[in-house]
Amino acid sequence: MQNNVVDLIIYLVKRMHIGAQLKDIKLDKLRGYNNSEISAAYSWLIQKHESGELSGNTNAKRSMPVPRVLHPNERSRISSDAYGYMLELYYIGILDARRMERLIEYSMLRLDTDITDVPDVKEWVAGMIFDSEYLGSDRSLFLKGTETIN
Repeated sequence: MQNNVVDLIIYLVKRMHIGAQLKDIKLDKLRGYNNSEISAAYSWLIQKHESGELSGNTNAKRSMPVPRVLHPNERSRISSDAYGYMLELYYIGILDARRMERLIEYSMLRLDTDITDVPDVKEWVAGMIFDSEYLGSDRSLFLKGTETIN
């Protein structure tokens, strides 16, 4: 269900970026999604829009930091489709730089030998969006220099 909600959020945000108002998007155009998925997507969008995290302000987009270039080791672990998907989510405002970096960390620290692809990124993004333990906290997998290990 969460992956469907992420897909729906992406669709709605793209529509908003081309000028559509959230209230004007017809629900009948959202075939294939059930009421709980639509409700979850709308709730997330309204919360982000009201907090100012998801605005269509072009000046804010111009001041966004450019995502860093992947290291060759990272490119060997992240498919180009998955990285393109991450960039798309970044540029439409669903991911910020910190969360994008976290996705790269997840890809690099996977214990299996699989290359990270779009379904993996969708699953992780859904976790970041809907899992309350991720929201509002910096859950980086690396130490910052002030932590101690017991």
